Amino acid sequence: MTSLAPIDPRHPPTASVPITVLCGFLGAGKTTLLNHLLTQTEGRKIAVIVNEFGAVNIDASLVVKTDEKTIELSNGCICCTLRGDLLHAVHDLLETRQLDHILIESTGIGEPLPIAQSFCLTPEELEIEPEPGQAPIPNLLGRVHVDAMITVVDAAQFFPLWNLSESIPGDEQERGYGELLAEQIEFADLIVLNKLDLASADDVQSLRELVAITNPRARVLEAVRGRVEADAVLNVNLFDFDAASQLDSWMEELEKEHTPESESYGLGTHIYRRQQPFNADAFHRALTTGLPHNVIRSKGWINLGDGVATLWNHTGRQLALEQAGEWLSDEGAFSEIVFIGRDLDGAALDALLDGALQA
Repeated sequence: MTSLAPIDPRHPPTASVPITVLCGFLGAGKTTLLNHLLTQTEGRKIAVIVNEFGAVNIDASLVVKTDEKTIELSNGCICCTLRGDLLHAVHDLLETRQLDHILIESTGIGEPLPIAQSFCLTPEELEIEPEPGQAPIPNLLGRVHVDAMITVVDAAQFFPLWNLSESIPGDEQERGYGELLAEQIEFADLIVLNKLDLASADDVQSLRELVAITNPRARVLEAVRGRVEADAVLNVNLFDFDAASQLDSWMEELEKEHTPESESYGLGTHIYRRQQPFNADAFHRALTTGLPHNVIRSKGWINLGDGVATLWNHTGRQLALEQAGEWLSDEGAFSEIVFIGRDLDGAALDALLDGALQA
């Protein structure tokens, strides 16, 4: 019997489909960047996987339509609780479509390293067991390979998060959010410094210096509203298996027990849904009262009763409302916002927005 040489993820076969993973903290601009890339496909068959740890995947509804499939993985993170689901999703894409590329948008609290490991190791090495009734976890080595791990950084709000003095609720090591930001930078092959138009020149320069010290091997791009050339981030072959697997954190990740990031970082979600439209004046008055400080991120759709679907996009100190097209019908108009934060008071958020609905 002829023995087959093991597949080496460093040198994927020509039939292997490249995978690009977008990471970055909540509100950094991953979906905006993703959409810009999808407008530059130039005939390439690109499938998209969007991951959000909340029960409703708002991000998936914001992705522009592609010729290929968009898959939603919600209510968990692909770097821990949904890792098996991620491998099944990619396997199903390979079985049903001829693809040139797969783009994966991770959650805002996802860590890049374990996602990369998912495509470089066997399910046995990853110690992933199928859920009861689920098919065996597929081995994708040789069928896909990591092209680049990309971290999107909000240049305007990076340092306020980095410098937060409070530790992560319930974390025995009393880590801060700066540690997550550091992990997202340290393991990136390509870093996009986004929202430069909203950041001070001093913050941008400090961020450049921090990235150069933290991850000198990374390629750095700068952007406003996620506008980068697709050729600068797709099929760039920047992921280095040798370098990644030699990192101390590579082995530490394999040995540690995985805890969902939403647990580790003390974050939860609250969903606000209403069919009744807002009164525009009352709505803007409600916003001037300010969202609670424990809301880190919120996003969704707003119905102002004017026939226009309005996109709600809030991160940190910034809240933008942007018209995104007309509703298909008055009956189909709705408001749906996902709030992400610590110790959220859902009743108070509901009361704030309900007070602005049309009578």
